Amino acid sequence: MKADKDLVSFQGVLFMALEFNRTTFLKVYTGEDVLYNDIPLYKAILREARRLGLSGGTVMKGIEGYAAKLRGVGRAVNTLISGNANLPVIVEIVDKRENIDKILPWLEKNAAHALVLVEESTYMVTDYMRERGYVDRLIGGPPRTQEEKNLAQQNIQLQQQQQ
Repeated sequence: MKADKDLVSFQGVLFMALEFNRTTFLKVYTGEDVLYNDIPLYKAILREARRLGLSGGTVMKGIEGYAAKLRGVGRAVNTLISGNANLPVIVEIVDKRENIDKILPWLEKNAAHALVLVEESTYMVTDYMRERGYVDRLIGGPPRTQEEKNLAQQNIQLQQQQQ
């Protein structure tokens, strides 16, 4: 339970005081067919983000989309014949702005077939995040201890082996 100092009173009723912090989102819109050195661009982005020590990333695959060219239309036919549906992919990475800035030159050079967005956002801090020290990690990201650095390196090697 939260301490009394974490409660606020409104018209005589006590409420939990919510805590919010600022963070930065990096979103990269691309296609699953876009490659970087013979691997999908989205995987290369995650590798580079891990190498730089960014907090965390997620890849989401769309079911259909369009931009310069239509993506994902006729998925069943493409999947049966070629195994490649050319679906849209979104990579999201959340970290401090100064950490997001570290990957931008790499993206500028290597993400020619992608739309890169950088957005400031607000997230709510939960008790779970506080208790486990995730608040600093979400807005601070890089591995701090040698153990965290070794784990990050092992994750990169594991991803490379799965290629």
